[in-house]
Amino acid sequence: MSPVRRKTLLALTALLSSGVVQSLIFPPLNYYWLHPWALAPGFYVLSQLRGRRAFFAGWLIGITAHVACFYWIAETVTRFAGVSPVLGVLALVLFAAFEGLYFGVFGWGLGYLRSISGAAWPFAGAAWFVTCEFLNPQLFPFYQGVALYRVPELFLVSSVTGILGVTFQFVLLSLLLVAVVEQYQGIGRLTRRAWIGSGLAVALISLATVGISAWQIQRIEAAEAQAPSMRIAIVQPNLGVLARRKLGTIGAAQRHVEQSRAALAQDPEIDVFLWSEGALRNSPADPGNAAVFDFIRESGREIWTGVRTVEKVDGQDTFFNTAYLLRRDGTVGQRYDKVRLLPLGEYMPFEDQLPVLGRVPGVSHFEAGDDLVLLDSETPARTSFLICYEAILREFVRTRLPEQTNLMTNVTFDDWFGDTSCPSQHLMLAANRSAELGIPMVRAATTGISAFVDARGVITHQSVLFTQENLVADVRPIHVPTFYGAVGDWFPWGAVLISLSLLMLAVRQNKKQRRSAEG
Repeated sequence: MSPVRRKTLLALTALLSSGVVQSLIFPPLNYYWLHPWALAPGFYVLSQLRGRRAFFAGWLIGITAHVACFYWIAETVTRFAGVSPVLGVLALVLFAAFEGLYFGVFGWGLGYLRSISGAAWPFAGAAWFVTCEFLNPQLFPFYQGVALYRVPELFLVSSVTGILGVTFQFVLLSLLLVAVVEQYQGIGRLTRRAWIGSGLAVALISLATVGISAWQIQRIEAAEAQAPSMRIAIVQPNLGVLARRKLGTIGAAQRHVEQSRAALAQDPEIDVFLWSEGALRNSPADPGNAAVFDFIRESGREIWTGVRTVEKVDGQDTFFNTAYLLRRDGTVGQRYDKVRLLPLGEYMPFEDQLPVLGRVPGVSHFEAGDDLVLLDSETPARTSFLICYEAILREFVRTRLPEQTNLMTNVTFDDWFGDTSCPSQHLMLAANRSAELGIPMVRAATTGISAFVDARGVITHQSVLFTQENLVADVRPIHVPTFYGAVGDWFPWGAVLISLSLLMLAVRQNKKQRRSAEG
């Protein structure tokens, strides 16, 4: 093999491995410590390329990473839309190609930033990656920084910087590893002074990360010590799509009641039962749900539940993805209609402009609600529902969650994703909201994974996927206000300002050099 072919093969191997290993870093394996080492080989290749070659090399990392992490899209599309596996794979590839573009943009700009930022290029490169990741229109906000979600001693820096502050640190470590390899190879050497400066900067960032996280943990512990405790039972009936259809409206309601009654018999201290997305049908008052209200009057407990609501609007059946609080006295309390519907799942984008899109198989047609709602619970919880996809949308939750909320309630139906990594990824992304905002979360998933998440973002209890079980735990509803919750995305916007300014300087410098060469 010629040296050129060997070099090309090694470069391709490095790029592909940096993408594939992403699937090991995130759930269900969670090997987060691999993160800097996984990206470093691909970043090393990018640092040696320029222009279009750097773009396509970065894009290859992005495509590979998204295929490895989101492989379940092919299966979901096949099951959800009832299409052939070939079309499912095509949907996955198109998704990966689009979502992976930001890696290509990062690769393209890295050389420019390196030319203008000198010895500080790893820091400039990390800011540029944050910029690309932040501005990328992600359908699933799967930022690199979420990999650290199981380590609150470090991850709670997100309560100040948001998730992208963690992304910055991961990418910085990867680029510093690249710089170390280049130093060893005698290319791109940094002076001793530059290495000392970089080491001091990393030490300060690390100290700030540990200090902020410890401070937030102390605040949460103090709030928990003062907060009243309540006991919640999450009912996971393991009713997938086919099982649900077989049981029907009455049978599904009775299954939830039977499990709840069994949980209460085992633990009479339960205050609230949480049922998942679409646990009931039509409306709570539907005759098929009579057993539910019999149980409420018998037990004197609240039920928080998802309901697939159907109403007549202008003579037409109109569907809402809804959640209700059912009061202890058997009356219907606060209602919430899902605001942020899932595109291609609960509605078809641009259907009004192109009516033919309304005939695409597998797409439902729900109406959206107006805003998040604070439930009128008689417990210490001031809770708001987040239905399914809504819980992973950081800016939606940050800006729309009522100020009085001290407990987030997430109900979801994840059966569509099968026995894949998606349910654990979904749980991870939802848990991030607790770490960012200092508010605990309870999460009910029909087939799993149901969970209790504390205000640190730590998953304290979780169910097993595709099991019928009741998950019971004590919760202390609190809200420990965070800087991120108040200010929002100051960190990534700062990265945008810095990196784009450097990029403009680099492009201008490059033009001057070309003119000088031509002159």
